[in-house]
Amino acid sequence: MSRIKLYDYQQKMLADIIAVFSEKQHGVFYDKKGKRISTGNSVMVQMPTGTGKTVVMAAVVQWFLRNHEGDVWIIAHRRELVEQAQHTVIRFLESFRMSKYSCRVKVLSVQWLARHAKKLATADSIPYEGGELTHDVGLLIVDEAHHAVADSYQDVFEMHRSAFKLGMTATPCRMKKQSFSKLFEYLLVSPPTRSFIDRGYLAPYDYVVIGKYSIEQLTVDRLKTRGADGDYATSEMDEKLNVPDSIKRLYESLCQYAEGRKGIVFAIDIGHAQEIARYYQQQGLRATALDSTTPAKRRSEMVEAFRKGELDCLVNVNLFDEGFDCPDVEYIQMARPTLSLAKYLQMVGRGLRINRENKKKVCMIIDNVGNYRKFGLPDKERNWAGMFSGLRDGKGLLPPSLKPGVQVQGSDMMVTVKRAGNFAKMTKAQQKEYLKNVVPYKEFSTYISRYGLRVSAEDIILEPMHRFISSFVGDYAAYESISGSWGVLGRNGKSVVPPRYSRLQLLPRGKVKIYYQSGLERR
Repeated sequence: MSRIKLYDYQQKMLADIIAVFSEKQHGVFYDKKGKRISTGNSVMVQMPTGTGKTVVMAAVVQWFLRNHEGDVWIIAHRRELVEQAQHTVIRFLESFRMSKYSCRVKVLSVQWLARHAKKLATADSIPYEGGELTHDVGLLIVDEAHHAVADSYQDVFEMHRSAFKLGMTATPCRMKKQSFSKLFEYLLVSPPTRSFIDRGYLAPYDYVVIGKYSIEQLTVDRLKTRGADGDYATSEMDEKLNVPDSIKRLYESLCQYAEGRKGIVFAIDIGHAQEIARYYQQQGLRATALDSTTPAKRRSEMVEAFRKGELDCLVNVNLFDEGFDCPDVEYIQMARPTLSLAKYLQMVGRGLRINRENKKKVCMIIDNVGNYRKFGLPDKERNWAGMFSGLRDGKGLLPPSLKPGVQVQGSDMMVTVKRAGNFAKMTKAQQKEYLKNVVPYKEFSTYISRYGLRVSAEDIILEPMHRFISSFVGDYAAYESISGSWGVLGRNGKSVVPPRYSRLQLLPRGKVKIYYQSGLERR
């Protein structure tokens, strides 16, 4: 078996992670009472869905096993993620002829850890999969680390204060402005999604959304009840959207924009998924509904049938929004509205994985619930640094109150928001419909460095380069990127220090003061 090779951006991320772990000074950690305690270096890594986070994680494991003592714990919150992480790490180690080290790697579900929390807290070791689980942990990894604010994760962090800690996620954000800086000292941000699409590492996409005044959009805009997590309440969504006319319109839009393709539908709950699958089957589509109650064996069989082309459509409930790796997905249909940026990006990200056997793949994203109007396009730039630190939330924008007398348009109206190219490739009729239904204005700024060029509020055709550039001190200037992180520019305008810091201040004689997310300073 030949060695698994990393792409250049994965190699860079690996090098940045190792650089953090190689720092002589230790970071800080806050226990649940807010007490500041000493801990090993810790870092959260943001990489878009489909860019190989699990492979980078496996490379970090391989580096650690070669250079450090102690075990590696990889923690995930779902069985599928545990299995995926285990498979990838073992395969990666085998490619480097390091299979003998795999006994030092433990892949655990957070639910298992929660059930055994008391034993872990009091015993030196406990039985685990025919062996023993000890506290000799040198590296803790959290997969889908945007869940790490839960107490069950924090308990494990407190028990292993001196271990290196790595969190992997596509979306370092929470709806309620919860900060991750209490758990992770650093945030490393990958290039934006658009960069991966342009370089061919993610698939281009077309995006259509329901009209601004369509029946479904007005229904979603009027949802009032919220769940414990701050998102729309499942019961109200099901009551309003799990109705025959709405499901019929789902099918009609699927036929219009993705006929002959195979893809994934995201449903509200189990009943909604079953109704969608039943209706699609009645119309001749090979569809099936999958959810957490579906036996694991049947789940695997249905996914394999989908891969082989024996199924056209997988209608799921909270199964494929994280960790589902299938490049054969040709369309994504959202039948579930959400206020969660993380959930939105995880859903659309399922369709952006490239297909090596179909290099011309263009994913069709069909938004039947208007999620676009809350979050913009999937490749819109995000301020991950602000969300990581808790200064910004990962919550969608709610629509303004509707004016009296608003009339519902024809329920079959769909608006083309984006083609795989850009606005300029639309027909004049599509441009007119786009501007009327999505954003009613154009804006152009000659100050390109800061604002870029956009034909609408969301369809940016020339990305802004920087938010702010300081005065030059000698040959260098500090700059704030559009993601909110800071770096250093040379006089040629090129970045000499990538933007990954909370703040930078240039000092005389080529020195720089670095501000980290926690407020820590270093010169």
